[in-house]
Amino acid sequence: MSPQKKKEERPGEASRLRDEIISRLREAESPVAPPASPAREGGSGAPASEDSVFKREIRLFGPNVRDMAVFCRQLVMLLDAGIPLLRSLKILSVRTQHPRLKNVVRQVADQVEQGNRFSAALAQHPRVFSPLFVNVAKTGEAGGILEGSLKRLAEVLENKASIRRRILAACAYPIAAVLVAIVILTVVMTVAIPKFVKVYEENNIELPGPTKLVIGLSNFICNQYGLLIVLIAAAIIGWVLFRRTPTGKRFADWCKLRLPLLRNVNRRIAIARTTRTLGSLVTAGIPLLEALRITVESSENDFVADACRRVHDTVEKGGKLEEQLRRESLVFPPIVTDMIAIGDEAGSLDVMLNKLAETYDEEVDSTLRGLTAIIEPALIVCLGFVVVFIALALLLPYFNLAKSMAGE
Repeated sequence: MSPQKKKEERPGEASRLRDEIISRLREAESPVAPPASPAREGGSGAPASEDSVFKREIRLFGPNVRDMAVFCRQLVMLLDAGIPLLRSLKILSVRTQHPRLKNVVRQVADQVEQGNRFSAALAQHPRVFSPLFVNVAKTGEAGGILEGSLKRLAEVLENKASIRRRILAACAYPIAAVLVAIVILTVVMTVAIPKFVKVYEENNIELPGPTKLVIGLSNFICNQYGLLIVLIAAAIIGWVLFRRTPTGKRFADWCKLRLPLLRNVNRRIAIARTTRTLGSLVTAGIPLLEALRITVESSENDFVADACRRVHDTVEKGGKLEEQLRRESLVFPPIVTDMIAIGDEAGSLDVMLNKLAETYDEEVDSTLRGLTAIIEPALIVCLGFVVVFIALALLLPYFNLAKSMAGE
């Protein structure tokens, strides 16, 4: 009888193993666990302390990158402890926090129990499991390296979530400053300026051009606020819908790699993600051609995906990796191509790719800090200009009146 079967037949040892895994899963989750609840989910026999760790959270949207990274890391922990895949999925189908992901994992476990392959079960839920997730699982199954492949996938997802978190943190101040400025300007336009207009009308003061411009804008906001809200909402919804079309997505991806303010940071992010994904897949034992194909399907930017696809086709035809990389200068600068070529010639391509990913992760951080340092004073100058313009426009009539009275 195999050791695994013996382990399953010994309740005390299985219980201790489960407690150890629950403890490790608890450490993998960053949020602090809520207090224990006497209620047990789904009538399961799990202790209340375990249920408190995996308490259901109400979420309006599907699982994000961080949720998928946590799930992948927990699955790797269970497999690494020697727990079979089906049993690991059943454990996570109860313990996963995100309600939608929990339901999907339960369905995947049922499909695996019915004899379907793990990757085929994942592929039936494309809105939850990305092509990267499905392809890594498929390749890992085919090569007998599922655990190692998922471990590398967890690292890729965690890094991707980290990059998104840093981008949001860098954008937090500019977005907050713009929103506060919009609120303040709206109050000035709808409350303060109409009072000045009444004073001008009572004293029959002649208004200069800048003052008429500000008053006209104030009248439009006050009288046509419904139309203004509709226009803003229509613009936002139109852009979102256009962004979801192939043409719109390609246009947005083009802007990310071409516009001056976005070009540097997005190019570094693309290089970091591409090299980390490719390097992690090669390190996990996946052949280079298959790793390139998975990288193509997992790329979020169409132009980066096209570049990686052309590299894949060149290598598939027997060409060298660096041949096509040197032609893709929009995505891969010469220094990146040189480093990859050196790693390929030395037989340490995976090491070089991972080093490049770490280097460009640091460059992403420095670029984001630089952008924040530039945006903050730029916002202050722009807002100051707007405030000064409005103030001068409101005070110009008084200056003109004072001059005319002095001339008399």
